[in-house]
Amino acid sequence: MDKKLHRFISSTVSYHNFQEAVDIASSLGCGIEISRFGKLSCIEENFEKNKKEYSSVLADFDKEITLHGFFSNLNIASKDPLIKEVSIKRYYQSLELALEFGCSNVVFHTCYNNLLKHKQYQDMFFLSNIEFYKEFIKNFEQSKITATIENVHESDSSFIRNLVGAINSPSLGTTIDIGHCNLHSNIKVEDWILDYGIMLKHMHFHNNYKTEDSHSSLLKGSIEIKPILKTLKELELYPKIVFEIFNKEELIESVEYFNSLCDELGIEYC
Repeated sequence: MDKKLHRFISSTVSYHNFQEAVDIASSLGCGIEISRFGKLSCIEENFEKNKKEYSSVLADFDKEITLHGFFSNLNIASKDPLIKEVSIKRYYQSLELALEFGCSNVVFHTCYNNLLKHKQYQDMFFLSNIEFYKEFIKNFEQSKITATIENVHESDSSFIRNLVGAINSPSLGTTIDIGHCNLHSNIKVEDWILDYGIMLKHMHFHNNYKTEDSHSSLLKGSIEIKPILKTLKELELYPKIVFEIFNKEELIESVEYFNSLCDELGIEYC
């Protein structure tokens, strides 16, 4: 095992100027996570065109690439067959993009509605996800790509942990988004890490003050970063670290701060 934390930036630092995002990643010595691929308003018409344009930009990029799968308004557990159909299509389009770009990891949201406190909904949602992922993950196993499932509105780690455990595939793991944990959970990020253990393959790093999903600098929020890194070191876990920070200056500041904490703690990174 490569006992280093591999660093990435999210292309959301430059929403629809992918070339600029890749240039920023190169300047920081980081990989790139492709997010918000194309504009949803024209994704049907321009999917192939966008794919070619992104491939051209990545032609000379020599760092690792990951992908944030489509997620806006999707629901693979929907009772409406048309919503379910287009949701599944977007998941398979995400896989297609990962294969095209040579991505090592694709992260997906659960799109779980934490406000619906009905056991029937919770059970249906869980079983529908198991049914979907049991088939979907076979494509990742064949392609040697890892899929991970990210928390968004989840208040604890149980749903995602149980889902990944039920699928029981070496190609399916978890993503912890620490900003989402801060907004929607009263459980410390360190405890999410402890609960996931070796399921943890990928993390999104950004900060906030528990009032909005601001994707701010690691230095602008109520999340303490150092205890998170200490927990990863103690457990000998090396997930991919993606700085999902929207402002360029705050991104650069955060990468430098992260590097300094790793140096202090004796954690290797690349």
